[in-house]
Amino acid sequence: MSDSTPSSSGPANEWDQFWKGSAGAHAYSAGGSKHPVLQQFWRDQYTSSLSEYPHGRMIDLCGGTGAVLSAAEGLSVSEGTELISLDISVSALELLVENYPYVRAIAADAAHVPLASESMDVVSSQFGVEYAGEQAIGEVARLPRAGGKLALVLHHSGGLIQQECTANSDAIRRLIDSNFIPMAVDMFEKAYAMIRGAGSSEFHAAARAFRPVFRSLEPIMDDYGVEVASGTVATLYNRVAEIQKDAPRYNETEVIEWLVTMGSELPGYADRMAAMCRSSRSAEQFKTLCAYLSQMNYQIQQAHPQQVAGTTLPMAWMLVAKREG
Repeated sequence: MSDSTPSSSGPANEWDQFWKGSAGAHAYSAGGSKHPVLQQFWRDQYTSSLSEYPHGRMIDLCGGTGAVLSAAEGLSVSEGTELISLDISVSALELLVENYPYVRAIAADAAHVPLASESMDVVSSQFGVEYAGEQAIGEVARLPRAGGKLALVLHHSGGLIQQECTANSDAIRRLIDSNFIPMAVDMFEKAYAMIRGAGSSEFHAAARAFRPVFRSLEPIMDDYGVEVASGTVATLYNRVAEIQKDAPRYNETEVIEWLVTMGSELPGYADRMAAMCRSSRSAEQFKTLCAYLSQMNYQIQQAHPQQVAGTTLPMAWMLVAKREG
């Protein structure tokens, strides 16, 4: 599937856990990356690039499961055009090639791209290279050949996505700190034991202890809305209440496994949200990046914050640059 495989520990393993959780949609979804405004941007980029480079090599860095590449679906791709996706997560690439088997997948760190300089016609990245550190910017810049193009969508400091990620991170941290899931597991284990004939006193004690913990999710939803963290807090709150009303209707193993899975995914999700916030680029940082590319013989074609209708905060930084000969 992939040309190389990163280590199974460190950042690669962390992103594997993120994409596995996203695919399973237990505690969260990837979310955000396929916003219509972003999809239209990439649709426009692929439409022009496939015409301008009819037999070109195009690579999407930190491509995840294919949010950027999905914009090329249905477009006319000439025979000989090579579409490549690079990501540090093998799990993400496995999901990618399931949906886009014609894409060449490379498992690697964007800070150390195993491809020759000036070997690409188009290099793209959406909310990705920011995580790979400053060295990744140099890697991105060296890949396009003369006449090639660079297209980046970057996290905007203080923008809509950072605001959302901050809310998601805080909501999930408050959920974890409440001890909701371990106490729900304990309560349901005692409930099913009672159903099988054990005494009821342990269940009632566990239910009493759980009650204020259950209610502690309400202020989180009041603060951030029921959709925070892809609805994870609301899902836990509503489904636990539903099961608690009539536990015999539900399979004990399935209930416990669902809660345990949710609990195992939540810390990684909170960490990813925090990482998104940290990776956001300020106006000064974006200006510095544009200046660096200009020094690297790039002509800046687009460089602006992307607004979304009906909002005052920008969604992302949009950058398109062409390498001069």
